[in-house]
Amino acid sequence: MLALVTLAYAAAALAALAVAPLAPFLRDDLRLTRVEVGLLLPAVYLGGVLMSLPAGWLTDRFGVRPTLALGVAVTGALVALATISRSLPLLLLCLIGAGFGFSVGNPATGKAVVDWFPPGERGMAMGIKQTGLTLGGIAGALLLPAVAVELGWRNALTVAGAIALGGLAVVALYRSPAWEEGARAPAEPRISELGVFLARRGVRVLFACGFLLSMTQASLLAYFALYVKDSFDVSAVAAGQLLALAQAGGTATRLVWGLVSDRALGGRRRPGVVATALVGAGACVTFALGDALPRVLLWILAPVAGIGIFGWVGLYFALVAEIGGARYAGLLTGVAVACAWSGFLVGPPLFGLVVEATGGYGAAWLLLAGIAVTVAIALARLEPLVQRAPVTGATEHGAHRST
Repeated sequence: MLALVTLAYAAAALAALAVAPLAPFLRDDLRLTRVEVGLLLPAVYLGGVLMSLPAGWLTDRFGVRPTLALGVAVTGALVALATISRSLPLLLLCLIGAGFGFSVGNPATGKAVVDWFPPGERGMAMGIKQTGLTLGGIAGALLLPAVAVELGWRNALTVAGAIALGGLAVVALYRSPAWEEGARAPAEPRISELGVFLARRGVRVLFACGFLLSMTQASLLAYFALYVKDSFDVSAVAAGQLLALAQAGGTATRLVWGLVSDRALGGRRRPGVVATALVGAGACVTFALGDALPRVLLWILAPVAGIGIFGWVGLYFALVAEIGGARYAGLLTGVAVACAWSGFLVGPPLFGLVVEATGGYGAAWLLLAGIAVTVAIALARLEPLVQRAPVTGATEHGAHRST
């Protein structure tokens, strides 16, 4: 079941993130400025922000399979429809629609993990399912630029949409746990009950940190291919390969930190998020050196950047789901997605504006480094958010270890 939801998430992510590796082609064909390029990925996430809270409620109300199937279908269809775009506004509109579907991915897959895994195994399980996002991104970064070189970016988007729609076959095989099929929760979650969680300062800080970290993640996704192409004069295909390498670093880190969190840290999630934020800050400072860096170092720095800028996501959403518990995991994850994806709306346009204003990428990378350090400090100072029992299999809110 974990493999199924991860594959479905990967298929949707490949389509939703397709504009990142295709950015050089879109910029040249549609004659976009670097600021306008910074609107492409945020358009997907704008749809996600608008729909994330309803998506979380739908997941808790109707279950994983129907909501995930709907999300995958909408994502694939709208990305494929974007191929008709002859102007930036129509392209953005299609991407916003795709974001509506993509918003279902996190709450649906997060609920699947909470449903199927006990607390002592959720960090690793959440890390695995979150690799769906980076695996989809890696596949897209390797495949789509090559397709675009041969057939054009419109056909590349068609391929991306078709792959997402193919994910429906995977979703069809998913089943809920037997206990859930036999007995639903006695009371359905209500959006009005979110106030209980939002009254906690630590939860509000956690959501704010998700917003800030997503600014760094979105900026890297949106501009890394352009940065290496402009600064080091590499081909669009090589730039896509470097972006894929960065996402591969993030994929591996999500798995490693999930295992470390479960086995070595007693289920604590925040230390891993703090560590990855600091690694991401260091990578951004290095990128600020621009063409002073030897080109060969890019192949080392790209996965390091991915470790820091993509590696925190699995732990973050594991923590959010555990705060909500089995009943509110989908709903609270929906709120977390809305906050985090809001960072995707702000990060790339801000990054692009700084690049345009300064005439280079250095100041923009330093801005991201400052954001990552701020998050690390804020999370390290938080009080415990989840109380953990010392014995494997204990309930989520037992007393002993904390996250």
